[in-house]
Amino acid sequence: MASLAEHCAALAEGIGVPLDVREPGAGGWQDAVLVLVGEDVAQAPTTVGVPTVLIAAADDAGAVWAHAARLGVDTVAVLPAGAEWLTQRMIQAVEPPGTPASTCGVVAGSGGAGASVLACALARHAAAQGISTVLLDADPLGGGLDLVLGCESAQGLRWPALAASRGRLRPSTLLNALPRAGDLAILSWDREGREELDEEVFDAVLAAAQQAFEFVVVDVPRHASAARARACHHVALVTPARVRAAVAAARVARSLEAVNSSLGLVVRETGRSALDPELLAQTIGIELVGMLRDDAALAEQVDRGEGIPSGRTHVGRFAEELLERVGP
Repeated sequence: MASLAEHCAALAEGIGVPLDVREPGAGGWQDAVLVLVGEDVAQAPTTVGVPTVLIAAADDAGAVWAHAARLGVDTVAVLPAGAEWLTQRMIQAVEPPGTPASTCGVVAGSGGAGASVLACALARHAAAQGISTVLLDADPLGGGLDLVLGCESAQGLRWPALAASRGRLRPSTLLNALPRAGDLAILSWDREGREELDEEVFDAVLAAAQQAFEFVVVDVPRHASAARARACHHVALVTPARVRAAVAAARVARSLEAVNSSLGLVVRETGRSALDPELLAQTIGIELVGMLRDDAALAEQVDRGEGIPSGRTHVGRFAEELLERVGP
């Protein structure tokens, strides 16, 4: 069985945090950002303004906290049960959290609504404006947003590589390790299609992204819209102006409203027989954000691997308007 020091060292190594093991009477504690004190220590090192954690393996919680009180430490981590908490505490020590970045989720009300294209356009436009932006592809069944952006061959981490992290992720790691489409960071999927996106992993990655970037765009799948949209500051629900699509979008809207009060509707125009967008929004019962025009050439460009076009396109202009509403 590994000692407490070995266990802590393994956790620190897993997130790239240096761990210096010292005797309590040694000097240099004032330079630490976090002090871990073993349960066998009789007298904690003198630290002023440095947070301290008692590391214990005992089953008697009362005895552990009594010992922590005698030592004067701030809190307790009982291993192995407290490993995840201790890992996050280490990350916070070396990279203190700030205000979470503005986060916009984009959800399709029905199949073929165009939500993924809008998410890509919104994120790319934000990055082009000099805003540090990341696009999170939260739909493992969506085919990959790197294909929509034309950057499938870009090097960097994909979701499967993070699936084993279980929340152990530093914001700086995410910032430096993701593939790029120009100035835009993107976290998408590989082509294997074997992994599901665990909620714990998604929450940890989103939390790290909100610390590492200024703006986060999440392409939210319909089948997990409530769970994925919970931490978003804004949510855009996209639906074609058709009856069946509107009925489907209304069902998605009800699940989203339960977890997020900042929900707006984006209606994609579908020709002369399309439903009136204002009436559609009133029927579904959420605010109309705007209307997205169809672009017949866009799908062909994506299929050719060119990605969504840049410049003054319909979707680009709408992304610009949407950014003014939901951006940082």
